[in-house]
Amino acid sequence: MSMVKDMLKKAGPDGVYGEARRAARAYTYGLRQRGAISFSEPAESWLPTIHVVRRTLAQAWEDTVMAVLGIGQEIHTHYDPTGKDGRYSSFPSIEATVMMHIEDPFGEPRFHKHYLGGWLGFGDYRAEIEGVKDHWMISPAMVAQKMKESRFDEVKSDERWNYTYSQRLRAYPYFDFRGELRAANQLQSVVNNLKKNPTSRSAQCITWDPRWDHNDGQMGPFKWNDYHSPCLQRFWFRLMELKGGKEFILHVNGHWRSRDLLKAVPSNIYGVTEGIHEEVRRALQNELGVLVERGSYTDISDSLHLYGHYLDPRKQGLDAEAYLEDVFRIAAGEPIEERVILPGADMYDMMMEDIEKEYRLRKDNPDYGRTASA
Repeated sequence: MSMVKDMLKKAGPDGVYGEARRAARAYTYGLRQRGAISFSEPAESWLPTIHVVRRTLAQAWEDTVMAVLGIGQEIHTHYDPTGKDGRYSSFPSIEATVMMHIEDPFGEPRFHKHYLGGWLGFGDYRAEIEGVKDHWMISPAMVAQKMKESRFDEVKSDERWNYTYSQRLRAYPYFDFRGELRAANQLQSVVNNLKKNPTSRSAQCITWDPRWDHNDGQMGPFKWNDYHSPCLQRFWFRLMELKGGKEFILHVNGHWRSRDLLKAVPSNIYGVTEGIHEEVRRALQNELGVLVERGSYTDISDSLHLYGHYLDPRKQGLDAEAYLEDVFRIAAGEPIEERVILPGADMYDMMMEDIEKEYRLRKDNPDYGRTASA
């Protein structure tokens, strides 16, 4: 019998959840004592801030999970499950403002055994961030035309996507001084900026469009019936000289307003490093005519959260038990090598093959899985 199953029999879900938070808190304070993490002291009236620096994605992700679980603020949200009486039926979400500095985002160990859903979706997300689903969107030109003709009511309930990250980064919509709809490739602007001045600190691209993303009625009748604003906010790119300017290294910061730490973060970071950062790095290398190395990736989230029901065996069954089991294994000092997927292992080869197959499937079949409304 696993440790968690035994604990569940004795203390129930509430008792195990409370003990997991205590174990994660002690582990997190232990990290700080060793100089391996920094954070603000938890307080009832604010979100704590957490700063984690690790060499690889899997290492950063694991210690960030422990830190958010240990010292994050408990806040119920509209995503938390409720019963028929409207009361919350599981643990609250736990959140913090977090900066994860990953020194070698392409380095191993890159994959943790307990990413939510495993590695399924990594290839799909990379293809999506590269633009393969951009045609799932409603046409910005068509929407603009409907607005000009005072016929926005015909599209405001359209269930097609209003945006994709790829579209906002590669074809950001704007109206020129003649009122004509145009599109700006912000990634190309980043390359142009750094080619002209490799020391520039203004090489960035954004996703937020205040005309749509507030969706609060300030645009008069132009308000979508249902809308979800982007989680990703911007990327900032910094070139640094190596070997007296004969080589460069590209560092990238990603800023997010809200993230699901268990479900979204691993595939997000894999997708944007493979599908965005590599595109910019290769383009810069070609334009500058010198080697541009892969640098660090710093991931900044205003609200990085663990959904409480993910840690509730009553809601997530064996998946929740597995996550809770990990918490106690980590807190007990088990080496991380027991929980990551390392090159050379059969599981690693199978995983990489599956990710590539999923990526190719999406690239070759861009409408695969598309619903009628999309």
